[in-house]
Amino acid sequence: MRYIVVFLILANLAYLGWNYRYPLPESSAVPARPLINSGLTLVSEFEKQTGFAALEARRQCSLVSGFESADDAENFMAQARTRDLQAFLTGSLATSRSQYQVFLPPTASTEIARLTLADLAQRVEEAGLEVETYLITRGELQNAVALGVFDSATEAVVLRDQVSGLGYSPQIRQFDAFVSSLQVWLRAPESERINELEWLDLTGERPNLSRAENLCQTIAQASQFQ
Repeated sequence: MRYIVVFLILANLAYLGWNYRYPLPESSAVPARPLINSGLTLVSEFEKQTGFAALEARRQCSLVSGFESADDAENFMAQARTRDLQAFLTGSLATSRSQYQVFLPPTASTEIARLTLADLAQRVEEAGLEVETYLITRGELQNAVALGVFDSATEAVVLRDQVSGLGYSPQIRQFDAFVSSLQVWLRAPESERINELEWLDLTGERPNLSRAENLCQTIAQASQFQ
């Protein structure tokens, strides 16, 4: 037993001496290649993601215009959201257009203007004409009798001639009116575009509204829709 112990000690010393004199070369560590993906993706999830991206690329947004006021636009958006449509309000666009006001020239006093208005209203009714008459109480046309404002010069001329036939001398004043146009973007979250039935249902009581369609990617970010 003693010889075995001595033999093991001498063998270990010889092995240590050999390694000290002839060390083994350091092995070059091969760097681990990073994983392409951070985790596993199910086939169904991949198909869902790619399908969603394709849908986003084709999705159409509707630009709706023709609102009478900001409250009208807000009510429209609220109704659209109850139908699971996404909507947001864009900035208003101010445009200028010519309008034509027909009126009787100002009188010397408010009393004379009121008498003129009463006499004109009676003659208009007897002639069967539809004329909106009222007294102007301020501004450069104070004490004048207004006969209406028209977008068309032709309509203004027709009314002027009709009132002239009643024995008055109406005038036409052209002026530029600035009109604020509110617009709303609509998007159907579950389909490419808003179908015609959805549009008719939403605008049944608003025949004055119109819409234009374009790719959502070119006009709005998804985060803007509510």
